[in-house]
Amino acid sequence: MKLSEIVRRKEGIMRILSGSLVLVLLLGTVPVVWAQADPAKEIADINRKRGEAGAKGDVDGVLADVADNVVLTAARAGFRMEGKEAVRAFLANLFQNYPTRQELGRQVTYRVYQEGNVVVVNGYNDQTFIDRNGRMSTLMQRNSQTWVKTGGRWLLVDWHVSGMPGAPYTP
Repeated sequence: MKLSEIVRRKEGIMRILSGSLVLVLLLGTVPVVWAQADPAKEIADINRKRGEAGAKGDVDGVLADVADNVVLTAARAGFRMEGKEAVRAFLANLFQNYPTRQELGRQVTYRVYQEGNVVVVNGYNDQTFIDRNGRMSTLMQRNSQTWVKTGGRWLLVDWHVSGMPGAPYTP
């Protein structure tokens, strides 16, 4: 390779580098940050939608992101329910018998595990339900949910709701 050819190649490389530097200076030096998913926020959004569905009596909306083999232990039922269809029957009965429902959640925590593929949610809620005869029942509860991301989709796989020890309960 001749000296003149080597010089031309180096000049070409320098032009490319100089052009790149000018481009960076013109566009600014703000680093590109790729948006990362926030599993806790994703679950909070899903639970907000589930709560809205429950307030409307929409059983399918509550169960939209529930695994087929979910296990629910509910304070009002006493025993655990295994499988989405058992939970569906429980909620349909609950919504029919208590057409007016209100819940206030508080102290909710989200813990993320398994590289963002498992989220455990803990919190408390106060329930006030009014049955078809106008009778009101209240219950203070502890809640626990385990969510697993599978196939790119979040599914609730375990759901536990129990009454607060020593708290008044009017059935």
